Amino acid sequence: MRGMFASIAPRYDLLNRLLSLGLDQRWRTALVRSLPETAPGQRVLDLCTGTGDVARALQPALPEGTRLHASDFCEEMVVLAPSKFATEGAPAFTVGDAMALPYRDRSFRAVTVAFGLRNIEQPPVGLAEMARVLEPGGRLLVLEFSRPERKLFSAFYRFYFFRILPFMGRLLSGSEIDAYRYLPESVWAFPTPAQLAEEMDRAGLAVREQRRFLMGAVVLHVAERVGM
Repeated sequence: MRGMFASIAPRYDLLNRLLSLGLDQRWRTALVRSLPETAPGQRVLDLCTGTGDVARALQPALPEGTRLHASDFCEEMVVLAPSKFATEGAPAFTVGDAMALPYRDRSFRAVTVAFGLRNIEQPPVGLAEMARVLEPGGRLLVLEFSRPERKLFSAFYRFYFFRILPFMGRLLSGSEIDAYRYLPESVWAFPTPAQLAEEMDRAGLAVREQRRFLMGAVVLHVAERVGM
């Protein structure tokens, strides 16, 4: 998995824009607008940060004095992220495993994950770690692909996802590893929004909203850490 993402890292941002027709930026904006109220001194964590696009969108939305952390398991992705920020005020970037986060319990006001949850080897373990590092009442924001719900659009989307996207991804990325064949296969194997809500509940996260975009092809899951 690391090798696959490392192979497309240099063209990852360009591919995201082209293959999503620029909609990825709109979805990230929706995620940022769903942040909880945050005070100076509190911390926010962007997991599966990749090349730091979500972290870059988060930073101006946070009040001065909020500490932003960003982590990903692929070093080749992470090393590209700091160039998107000014030297001062850049997030604390780390290379790490989402299933074993190196942070204290209840230490973050919010955790964000954009299109990365299904890439975690054991998503329930990752969700449990996210719940662990969130403070009570803290918010988890997960932006993830899903299977469209309307039959006609679902058929069209599936054709694009399984036929057009892998071909274009392979052509544009120049990677010998077929990362863009993995993408649709992983989406179709991923839990439905209802199933993911159940997994979050088992991790101690109460889903407050599941906002659908592109007729359900993308879902923003908004959950809160329950308990004391």
